[in-house]
Amino acid sequence: MEMTFDQYIQNPMGIANAVISNRAMYRDLYYAKFNNIMVREMGHMGHTLYKGKNKFYIHFKVPSEVIEKFYYDVVIEFTPPKDKKLTDNTLENYTVRFYSNDPSFVYTFAHAFIKNDMFIKELKPVMSPEAIKKVAEEKNPSNQVGYVKSLYFAYIMTKKLGLFNKLKWGMTRDIDFKRMMKEITPADTKIEQRQEAQKKKSADKKAADAYLKKVAKDAAAKETPFMVKKSKRMGNINTTSKTRITGKTKKVKRI
Repeated sequence: MEMTFDQYIQNPMGIANAVISNRAMYRDLYYAKFNNIMVREMGHMGHTLYKGKNKFYIHFKVPSEVIEKFYYDVVIEFTPPKDKKLTDNTLENYTVRFYSNDPSFVYTFAHAFIKNDMFIKELKPVMSPEAIKKVAEEKNPSNQVGYVKSLYFAYIMTKKLGLFNKLKWGMTRDIDFKRMMKEITPADTKIEQRQEAQKKKSADKKAADAYLKKVAKDAAAKETPFMVKKSKRMGNINTTSKTRITGKTKKVKRI
C-alpha cells in the first residue's frame, strides 16, 4: 500500500477504505500531547538525516509522553513516486515507510505495516521477531494499519522543521543501515527498558507518597494544641475601696 506521509495522517488505512471519521479528534489529541511534550523538552527532538539513492531518511528520537528522558526510535523513509519528477524540491508527494520501537507500533501495528509494505525492511533485524511473524490477534485482529502516536509526533516535527523541503537537507549522512541500527535500540530491548522505567517511576512515586505521609504525620504529632487553663474561683474580691458618705462633719475645737 503506497501513501504519502500526509495521506497516512489523513487516513492510515489508505484511500481504498472509508475516510476515518474521527480524524479531527486524533489531530486535536495528538497536537495537544505533542505541545505538552515540547514544553517539557524545551522544543527539542533529536534527529539525524540520511540520504540514499533517490531516497531520504529521518531518524527521530521521539520522547515518551509518560516517562521523562526516555526516547523511542522512529525512522521515516521517503521514496520518490514513479509518476513524479525527482527535480521536485518537496518530499510531500514521496511515499513513506516506517520503523518504530514504540510499544504501540511493535505490539499492535508492526505486522500490519510489514504486510502492507509500509515497513522499512532493512530494519527488520531491530524489530521484535514475534511482531514480524505474528498478527496482533488481540489488539489488531483485522491486521490494519492505524495511527501510532510516535509516528504522528514525527510527522508534526517534520513539518515544524521544514524537512519536507529538500533544500533543508544540506547536511546529511549517506545511508548506512548497519551504522543506523547501532544507533537504534532493538524493539524487544526498548520495551524491556520501558517496563523497567515504568516500575521505577511507580516505585519512586510510592516512596515519595509514603515520605510525604510520614512528614505530615510527624508534623501533626509535634503540634501542641492551644489550651486555656481555667483558674479556680477565689471569691469576690473588691479591688476598689469605697468611701461611705454620712453627711456629718467633724467639729474642730477652737484654741
